Amino acid sequence: MNRLEKNVLCGLCLVGWCFAPVCAQEKYKNFDDAMSAGVRLLRGEQKEAAIEPLESAVKLAPDEAKRLRAYEALVPAYRTLPEIDKMLAAQEYIIRHSDRRAGRSQAARDLASFLFQRGKLDLAIERYEAELKKNAKDPAALTVLTTIFTQAKRNDPRGPELKTQLDGLDRELAAALAQRLEKDAETAPRIASWLLKDAATAWLEAEDKGKALAAAKKSAAGAPEQRSQILTYQWHNGLGDVFLQTGEAQLAVAQFEAALANTDQPALRKGVEKKLAEARGGK
Repeated sequence: MNRLEKNVLCGLCLVGWCFAPVCAQEKYKNFDDAMSAGVRLLRGEQKEAAIEPLESAVKLAPDEAKRLRAYEALVPAYRTLPEIDKMLAAQEYIIRHSDRRAGRSQAARDLASFLFQRGKLDLAIERYEAELKKNAKDPAALTVLTTIFTQAKRNDPRGPELKTQLDGLDRELAAALAQRLEKDAETAPRIASWLLKDAATAWLEAEDKGKALAAAKKSAAGAPEQRSQILTYQWHNGLGDVFLQTGEAQLAVAQFEAALANTDQPALRKGVEKKLAEARGGK
């Protein structure tokens, strides 16, 4: 881009006619640059000012994972705006691109609370009922509606029906994630054990204990990986959880003991010790 083109674009930005992707690239070197600028402003409680660099980070993100991070950072900033459109867009993206049920559920609860505070629940119901008619498996529409009808409108008969639909979708998404992680493990031997641990957890979420146990055993038997002490703790603790929930108490004991050997943090040790006692009682 020559100097004249840059001057024209900068002028357009000043009067509000910004070609967003190009302007973002002019002001910030890359995603990390824009993201860092936004996070610094958030930490300084300058939430409205953080919106511009974080929106640039969304546009500059090279993949969905980084775009998800940018939208997550935008949520507290968007909370300050009088309009709700940007908050809806951010939380919908987060829900639709979160691998785990917990992440989708947290975003939906946060959005439902925000809408309740703004007096916009009925508007949201209309919006997401329409989305659900277009796609019965839209994670955003189904998760937000279920949250609204099981919490704010818990006496509405629609709640149980939506929850049944959502439970089925959550299992389906968890199974798809587990399969993807197992496939990734086949082509990434250096982190295969970690990926298989995550796959085992996803299979549990999909309510398939047989596949969860198989993935956990394969992870535990895998070649040693180079990882930090905290990641080693997390790996053993995660496998212990899977073995405990699949009825393999003895295998769980070994993993929890290894987890304890890799952390000296009292809060972490307390949680593992409680699970270890439960596993030992089930031997």
